[in-house]
Amino acid sequence: MSLLVLTSAAGAPGVSTTALGLTLAWPRDAVLVDADRSAPHSILAGYLSGQSTRGNGMQGLLQAHRERSSMAAALAAEWRPLPDLPRPPGQDAPGERRFVPGFTHLGSVDLFEGAWPSVVETAREASFDVVVDAGRTGHRGLPANLVAGADAVGLVCRTSLASLAALPLHLAPLVESGAPGRVGLVVVGPGRPYGVREVAEQFGVPVLAEVAWDAASAAELNEGAPVGKRWARTALARSFERAAVALSEAMRAGRLEEAS
Repeated sequence: MSLLVLTSAAGAPGVSTTALGLTLAWPRDAVLVDADRSAPHSILAGYLSGQSTRGNGMQGLLQAHRERSSMAAALAAEWRPLPDLPRPPGQDAPGERRFVPGFTHLGSVDLFEGAWPSVVETAREASFDVVVDAGRTGHRGLPANLVAGADAVGLVCRTSLASLAALPLHLAPLVESGAPGRVGLVVVGPGRPYGVREVAEQFGVPVLAEVAWDAASAAELNEGAPVGKRWARTALARSFERAAVALSEAMRAGRLEEAS
């Protein structure tokens, strides 16, 4: 199935919140993988209300790679269910959502480079889609095997000058290492102050998705507070629904320029 990688250049544009929101709104079965190399464990602490790793997470996948055992079995052993968000009466979730926790030892981050081909191959052959929260690109960029194997790589950004200033340095390596047409922007808060068309024209890549600026609703996802019953009617929820459907269909059809 499809593999979506989300990352950021700098600052705090909301990569983890966006990855979580898209996974929860995804129109098919989906697995969210926390591959942030700084290991903040923000989803465990926030949306999952302080859960422990209860296992090895990414460490378990690395161990499977080292032992040359089944990566599909390791993935299934390490994931846990993601609780669904409140939905309108009579509307069920369109698929199962699962989550693989991040690194528990920083020393394993660099060692995981060799495991990515196996993870990518497993994602390709799976019956579910995979969303990877890759955190910041960092000065060395994202793992090359992950970028090369992704159906889409979204660089998450806001539209302020402070957020956009760092994009050229981090966008160019992604475009060079990813297949043509697979790299684009995920814009959080379009029109604050620049519009998506202006941003896309400035950087020469498509806008893959637009996420509404809705700080109060975002806090419900990332701060561990109970999500309110009105969630489905919030601007953030509606933007995640639209973006997830458009992205999933565009990736399957190989037409990312049509996602936004």
